[in-house]
Amino acid sequence: MTTMSRRFAATMLAVFFIGLAPARAQENTPVPDVVDLAAVLRLVREVSPRLYIERQAIAGAEANRITAGAYPNPTLNYGRSRPSGGQATIFEGSRQEQATVDVPLLIAGQRSARIEKAEREIEAARARVASGASSLAAEAGTAFVALLAAQEKAVLLSAANEELVRLRAIVAGREASGMASRYDLTRLDVELGGFRTKLEEAQAEISDRAGNLAALLGLQNWRPRASGSLSPLVLGADTLTRPRDRALTSPAIITATREETVAQSSVEVARRERWPVPSVSAGRTWTNDPFGAANILGLSVEIPILDTRRGPLAKAEAEAKAAALRRELAVAEVATNLERFANVIAARQAALQRFEQEAAARLPSLKQMAEDAYRLGRSSIFELLDSTRSRYDLHQTRIDLVAALFEAQLRFLAISGDLERSVGLTVPEPARR
Repeated sequence: MTTMSRRFAATMLAVFFIGLAPARAQENTPVPDVVDLAAVLRLVREVSPRLYIERQAIAGAEANRITAGAYPNPTLNYGRSRPSGGQATIFEGSRQEQATVDVPLLIAGQRSARIEKAEREIEAARARVASGASSLAAEAGTAFVALLAAQEKAVLLSAANEELVRLRAIVAGREASGMASRYDLTRLDVELGGFRTKLEEAQAEISDRAGNLAALLGLQNWRPRASGSLSPLVLGADTLTRPRDRALTSPAIITATREETVAQSSVEVARRERWPVPSVSAGRTWTNDPFGAANILGLSVEIPILDTRRGPLAKAEAEAKAAALRRELAVAEVATNLERFANVIAARQAALQRFEQEAAARLPSLKQMAEDAYRLGRSSIFELLDSTRSRYDLHQTRIDLVAALFEAQLRFLAISGDLERSVGLTVPEPARR
C-alpha cells in the first residue's frame, strides 16, 4: 500500500469513527427519570437524536474536504492498429500499437480554492450544529419550565384540597353544634369536588408536559419529572445591557457569517474553474514486423470560446450577495429579539416584584382573617370559600408570572449563546483545523 493510500484510509476511518461517536454516546448515556434544567440541557447535547442527525452534516463536510483535496486522475490510453488494405502509407509492419498517459494539471489554483471552500463548509456545518443545539436547548428548557410549572400547580391544588378538607371538618363541627346550616356543608362539598377535578386535570397536564419534553428530545418511553423549585435565573447586572453588542456572539449570527464565507469561497472557486485545465500526454508507439518505435509528448487544452463558464460564476456571485443579505437580516433579527426579550424580562421582573410586595405578602393574614371571621359568625360560607379561591388564584398567578419570566430568560440566553454557561454547563469548543 502506498503512502497516499494509507493517508486516504486513515482519513476515511477518522470520519467513520467521528460519525459513530455521538451514536455510542447516545447508547451509553443513561437517561434519568428526574431532571433539572442543567440535566435537560445536557441531554440535548449528549442524547437527543435530533442533534445527532444534524451532526451528520459535519461528517458530510469532512468527506467533501477529502474530495476537494484530491488530485485529478491520469488517463491511460492504449490502441492497436492493423493494415486493412491499400498501400502502407501510415506505417510499415503487420501491426502498430500505441500507449499514452494523460495527466491533467490544475495550474490555475483550482485545488487550493476547492480546499478553502471545503474548510469553510466544515466551519459552517459546525456553526449550524451549534445553532441547532441552542434552538433545541431553548425549546427543551421552555418545555422543562412548563413541566415544572404544571407540577407546582398540582402541588398547589393538592394543598388547596387538604385545606378544604380541614375547613369541611370545621363546618361539620359547627353544623353539629347548630351554629352552621346543612347548606354550608353541602356548599363546601361541592367546592371540594370542583377542586378535586382541577387536581385530576393538573395531573393530566403534567403528563402532557412530560410527553412534550420527551418528544422534543426524541426519547421514547421516557416520562421525566422536573426537580427543583420554580424560580427565575439569577442573571448578572450587565446581562441585559447592550443587547445589540451581545448579538455578535449569537449562534444564529455566527452561522450566517460562516455561510457567507462559504458563499464567497464559492465565488473564488467558480472564478478559478473558468480557466481551462491543460493535460500533458506522454507515450510510446511501435510497430512489429518490422519493429520500429517512437516516443510521444504532447499538450492538450480546452479553448474557452463557446462556453466561458460565466454562468456558474454569476450564480455564485448571486448566492454570495444573498448570503450577505441573510447575514444582515440575521443580525437585525437577533438584535431586535434580544432587545425585545430584555424589555420583557425587565417588565416581568417588575411585575413579579410588585406582586410579591402587594399581594403575596398578605396571603397568610387573609387566610387567618377569613377563618376567624367564619368561626365568630361574622361571615358566611361564601366569604370563606371566596377567600380560599382568591388565595389559590393568587398563588397560581405567581406561578404563571415566574414561569413566564423564566421562559423569557431562557430564550434571551439561548439567542445570545449563553444558555449553557448560565446554568453551569461547559460548552465544547468546535475543533478547528
